Parts: sequence; C-alpha cells; structure tokens
Amino acid sequence: MGSMSADIPFIQYSEINKCFELEGCISSPSIPSITPYIYAGYSTNPAYVDQIDPSTMTLVKTFTAPSGHNGAFSLTYDGTYVYAGYYTFPGVVDQINPSTMTLVKSFTAHSGHNIVYSLTYDGTYIYAGYSVSPGVIDQINPSTMTLVKTFTAPSGHNVVFSLTYDGTYIYAGYSSPGYVDQINPSTMTLVKTYTEPSGYHLVHALTYDGTYIYAGYGVSPGIVDQINPSTMTLVKRFTASYGHNYVQALTYDGTYIYVGYKFVAPGNPAYVDQIDPSTMTLVKTFTAPSGHNEVYSLTYDGTYVYAGYLTDPGVVDQIKPSTMTLVKSFTALSGHNHVLSLTQNVIKGNNYAVFK
Repeated sequence: MGSMSADIPFIQYSEINKCFELEGCISSPSIPSITPYIYAGYSTNPAYVDQIDPSTMTLVKTFTAPSGHNGAFSLTYDGTYVYAGYYTFPGVVDQINPSTMTLVKSFTAHSGHNIVYSLTYDGTYIYAGYSVSPGVIDQINPSTMTLVKTFTAPSGHNVVFSLTYDGTYIYAGYSSPGYVDQINPSTMTLVKTYTEPSGYHLVHALTYDGTYIYAGYGVSPGIVDQINPSTMTLVKRFTASYGHNYVQALTYDGTYIYVGYKFVAPGNPAYVDQIDPSTMTLVKTFTAPSGHNEVYSLTYDGTYVYAGYLTDPGVVDQIKPSTMTLVKSFTALSGHNHVLSLTQNVIKGNNYAVFK
C-alpha cells in the first residue's frame, strides 16, 4: 500500500477494486500482487517459521533460523517482511523475506533484555517486548534493524507478555500482577495504566477492535476485559465457561473477538470462543479435534480464524467464523513442534489497527 498516503483501517486486498476516497476517487486502482499466507513459529532449536497456503493448508516454504535463535515465541508482519522474536538471552528479532523465507537482517537486544515474548508493528516501527522485571519494550527501525528508543515499565510491571497497537498508542500486557500500559510511541513514555482486579494476572494476550482494547488473563476460568483506551478503564468483562482456562491468545475479525485457551479440563480438546464485543457474551465455541490440545496462538486473515496448538508436531486449524467449525487442518513436518506464534500477510497492521 506504499502508493497510498492515507491511513486505511482494516482493508483486505480483495476490497481494493472498490473506489476509495483517498486523495480523490481512484477509478482504476493498482491492485497489489499478493499471495495470502499464514506463518507459524515453532518451539524448536533453532526455530522454524513455516509459510502455509491457506487455500490448501499445505506447506509452501520454511525459514530455518540461525543457530542459537531458538523458540519463535512471537511473529508480526509489516507489509513487506515477517518478523520472528525468540527465546534467547539477550532477545533477538529476525527480519524474514517472505518471498524466499530467508534472513534479511537480525536485531540483537541489549544485554539483559531477554526473550522476545511479544511483537507488534505500528506502521513505522517494530516493537519487541522482553521477559525482564520491570518490563522493557524496544522500538526497532525495520529499514536498519537498529534500536530507536526503549520503554522501561514502572516498577512491578514485570515481563511483557503481549503487545498491540490501536493507531495511536502501543499497549503492553504484563505478568503477575497484571497491568496494561498505554505507551506513546513517539516518545516511548507511559501515558496511562489499566490495573486489573486483584488476582487477575498473566496478560498473555491483547487485541484491538477499532474501539476497545481487550486483555486476556491466565486465570481459571479465563477472563477477557474490554478496556476504554481514552480512559484506560473497564467497560465490560467476559468470563469463560467452566473448563475454558487460561487465556493464551486473542484476535479480532471485524465483528467478533476470538479467545484461545491454553488449559482445559483433563482429557478435553482445545476450545476457541467467539465473543460479541457489544455485549461481551459468548456467541459460539469451536471445539478442536481430538489431540489438538492447548491453543497457544490465533490469527485472522480476512476469511478464516487460525488456531495453533502445543502439539508434536505442531498443528494449525482453519476455522470458519460463521459456524465455528473446522475447515482444514495443517500438520507440520516432524520436529516442527508447538505452534508458539501465528501471523498472516493479508490484513495489514495489528488486527483492526490502521496501517501506514
């Protein structure tokens, strides 16, 4: 979308043949040549990132990370490159060319900024959140893969488990006790903090729907808070059914919020809940096939929701949102274990966030 100067919220490539009022009406727009893919990161040493064809749910290419770049805990996409963050000391972020699935450049964090649990993109910079206390977030220039600025969280805001972006601010979710910080990306300074109720902790997942921020907690049963970003206060809360424990992943499809749970009742398969954000109530539940246990990652590509599991080898399920039923499954190659992260290259930005 580099030729379009305006910020465009949640636009799929398939919609670009419409006439948008950007700098006047575009009667014959140039449609980007994009093949949609899903990207899955694994817990292997070194890490793998698989490029998956969503039309067939088959493997296209695999990126094998350099030696020592272990456990791809986080992935994001910036319109050109895929970025993988690793379980390394200090943290490392690889910039991957999706055409060849080869390394372009690597960013290595300062000593002590360990384990890149989370990544997001704001249209200009990549943001990496680390497993340190207090939490640290690096702002990275993707053209050079060098550090721009660093945000250090207030005391007690420990381990950056999740990041998202709303078109204005970066949001960081932390471990116990749970907080969500609103951060000004131009200065990398704190704006406001949302403090969860006592006992809510492990903000493993954040997403944004164009209006609200959503925070998912590692509690049993799982809980998702809907947060007003202008005040950083609670709007509504969703409490999952019994046995839907420990929110590990969230995503948004333009209508509903999707919640993936890491833990379920013993012997049960994994679940993904579809939530109506207007009421914060359950719409439908996807029950995974037997053996597809522990949802660790979710993404959405404009058509389907994708769930990645902690299985050996890794599995990704393609889910139809209208029925919350299985469409196809992808089973990774032997040794590509535990789908720790998912992203895609069709919807720009971070879920509903604007893309610059």
